[in-house]
Amino acid sequence: MADIQNVKMGVCSVKFGSTDLGHTKGGVTVSYEPDIQDITVDKYGSTPAEKVLIGQKLRATVPMAESTLENLAIAMAGTNATATKITLGGSVGTRLSSVAGQLVLHPIANASNDLSEDVVIYKAVAVNTIEIPFMVDSERIVEVEFEGIIDESKVDGNMLGLIGNSAS
Repeated sequence: MADIQNVKMGVCSVKFGSTDLGHTKGGVTVSYEPDIQDITVDKYGSTPAEKVLIGQKLRATVPMAESTLENLAIAMAGTNATATKITLGGSVGTRLSSVAGQLVLHPIANASNDLSEDVVIYKAVAVNTIEIPFMVDSERIVEVEFEGIIDESKVDGNMLGLIGNSAS
């Protein structure tokens, strides 16, 4: 039976590790992308006889309105940051798992102890090109795309993240 209470609206807070990324503008988006391989056999031609999950991507796109040095350092994986600057450019081969952090999206409309609609990416890393706009007529919004990488300390089927209460 239909229930209007199941129609959700609202924004979320965004936390990367222990850092609250602050205000967002334009809405945070979560995407889940399964990579599915078709299994075909001569008998059925090009019609799939089966489908097999061969990979998954869990992403969150966060338009950060607070472009602090701390937030930019999170957004720019592989850079070096201090309290006063971020330096860029270095050798290739940096493993991003070394800078991965837990990303938690929590609906602001929910009480802080109501984790029932949280989205958690266990080991999130920033993976997109970062553009820092300098414009006279708009805020400096820095869009960051976080992608989950496998957390081998978790069990099969729960290695990227979860939607719901992480405490249960």
